[in-house]
Amino acid sequence: MNSGQYGRLLTNSHWLIDMSNSEWKCLEPDVATICNAAADPIASLARGDVAALIVRQAFPVDECSSLIEYLMAEELLFSGTDPRIDQAAIPADRADRWTRPGTNPVTSRRRRIDIGTSLGNLGDHPEEFFRHSAETHELFRRLFADRPDPISAIYDNLRQLSPGKTVLTARESDGREYGPAIFRAHYGGYTYGPHFDSVREREVRNGYTVYRFERQLAGVLCVQNSVVNGVAAQGIIHRQFWNPEITPILKSGTFHEYADREGIESIQVDLEPGDLYFFNTGMIHEVPGVPGELPRIVLATFIGYSDNVDEVMVWS
Repeated sequence: MNSGQYGRLLTNSHWLIDMSNSEWKCLEPDVATICNAAADPIASLARGDVAALIVRQAFPVDECSSLIEYLMAEELLFSGTDPRIDQAAIPADRADRWTRPGTNPVTSRRRRIDIGTSLGNLGDHPEEFFRHSAETHELFRRLFADRPDPISAIYDNLRQLSPGKTVLTARESDGREYGPAIFRAHYGGYTYGPHFDSVREREVRNGYTVYRFERQLAGVLCVQNSVVNGVAAQGIIHRQFWNPEITPILKSGTFHEYADREGIESIQVDLEPGDLYFFNTGMIHEVPGVPGELPRIVLATFIGYSDNVDEVMVWS
């Protein structure tokens, strides 16, 4: 594809190709419409035939506000000016490797609070990972024992979008479960530069059962946006599967120039609180940061998918 075939849109300080005439689209706004457009939506997403599956208001917006107040009352989240953020933020040695240098202006520390268990952070230590996962299950059971459960919203929608598959939290053959989902609160314009996610290709975690899945997807529920002058931090998905030649481009921070040169299509997924979207993490993706007063809060999962495997496994 020649980049001259498309116009250009400037968003979040870099250029995206205008895809108004492209067949690579997001399917939305609800499960029924998505299933009418694609007989097997998750399979289409795994192949890269569609950019994303978006379920608008999968969780009520008023429940999102109530949930944030609840998590703050539990002292699991804090306001953007609360000094306790520095103590609660994930340690620097476990910060995401794809955050771009110089893009977190408030502090050099990774100002992100995780509520839940991350395989990416703890996977090098299986005993700690599964112990922490068990604690996360107990925490979420307590938190959502008598209030609407946003984790169920992700799983229930995924089941409807995965015909013929059984959707369950990832587990090992001995029954040890992974974390079911993870809340992430991003403070001070926290940015994810262009990257991909894969337990097979990036982290090479061949000691875990999720390594067997051919494709890795993600489900992200927007709980709160960070907004400055009407602009919110939103996800961008590039129509480029990771391959070994892309790695030095990502590490050098020149993927935008590469995408511009090669005419790679991109889609910005704009979400409001309560909106849920699924995308293929093997595609290069990013979240340009917006340093608003409110943290950007999401509930996120990874999803393992293979055509020839009856189970779709979900973890964090």
